Amino acid sequence: MKYEKLSKIFYKDELNYKEEYAKRFNGYGTYRTNLFIKPVIKGKYAGDSVELFIVNTDGLMKLQEEILLNSFQIREMIKSMPKFAVKFYFEKLLINELQSTNEIEGVRSTKQELSEILSLINENRESKNKRFTGLMKTYKYIGQINDFEKIEDFRKLYDDIVSDEVDSKSQPDGELFRKDVVSITDGSKITHVGVYPESNIKDYLNRLLIFLNTSDTPDLYKYMLAHYYYEYIHPFYDGNGRTGRLLVCSYVAKKLDEFTAVSLSYTINQDKQKYYKALEELSHPMNKGEATFYCQSMLEILKDGQESLIEDLSLGLAKVERVRKYVGNLESLSRDGMSILGSLLMIHVFVGADRVFTNAEIQKNVGLSRHKVDKILLELEKEKIVKKIKDRPTTYDLEEAFINKVFFE
Repeated sequence: MKYEKLSKIFYKDELNYKEEYAKRFNGYGTYRTNLFIKPVIKGKYAGDSVELFIVNTDGLMKLQEEILLNSFQIREMIKSMPKFAVKFYFEKLLINELQSTNEIEGVRSTKQELSEILSLINENRESKNKRFTGLMKTYKYIGQINDFEKIEDFRKLYDDIVSDEVDSKSQPDGELFRKDVVSITDGSKITHVGVYPESNIKDYLNRLLIFLNTSDTPDLYKYMLAHYYYEYIHPFYDGNGRTGRLLVCSYVAKKLDEFTAVSLSYTINQDKQKYYKALEELSHPMNKGEATFYCQSMLEILKDGQESLIEDLSLGLAKVERVRKYVGNLESLSRDGMSILGSLLMIHVFVGADRVFTNAEIQKNVGLSRHKVDKILLELEKEKIVKKIKDRPTTYDLEEAFINKVFFE
């Protein structure tokens, strides 16, 4: 028998609707959360509070299993990458993720801008413009974020990643959070009203912490539902989407892997309609707080991101073998020359043509002196393998004709 949404059953068979809800809510395979919401329709609260619950369907269990196996495969593939390339590959995903989380919220940023901020952070240099610096730092060390234990942790997350981006009129005006009402729109109509006043926000966030830290609900279900509940509460006037997605990513990074975690917003951005529909439908009065289908949608998004990662890594690892064979057959190159050229080609494979490396970065990656690196790059330049694109700092890039020879001939 097909498992259907309660809202659909209501319109198809109203007589059996209450019985079906009771069966699901009280079932042996149901996880009850002690998280309550007032259902919302057309941006207005409708009806009495309901408790969120998840029925552990075959579809959900299968998704959870597939995601765990995918994470194992991703970790194994990362181990097979050249060690020096892992950091740069993660940083590429990081920039894509931050660009995507900004785009979802309609916040303007460019990959170039984010890349420059990341470079400054890597060099322990302060940026004159603090824009996105906190966001970048927090995501860069996402695996080191501690579990949330007190409501002040939510405010700290806000201060760390978005407070510098939010205008003065939209800053929190309560003790920790907002004290007034806030409406959420889809651009044309109100879709939700956040919890208020601040005393209620604090109460709801405390419930969320108890759920995260004590519930027996399977972790992946728990993290996805925590994201919904945080968005439902909407503790700030602005920045809820970015802080809410980072909240779930910080837990996913520890449960699965950091590469899966920093691909979530990027994948959501590819199918925003599915994401917003999942959030909105869970709040619908006729669904009576059932979060099964919301969790299914969110886990499908997570799995889609993993599958894209696996496909990308598979192609990259296949190209690595081609690079090793090609470079190994270049008799004109010394061992150190092969090391430098191999490094440049493998970075190109995993990071792409937009990322170029200074001589200093190359020295660090291959463990050779500046004099040695400069000498080898000059030789490679004479052979039209690389070209100098910048003097200060000295920066080389691979010649396009050479790249084509390696990968397409």
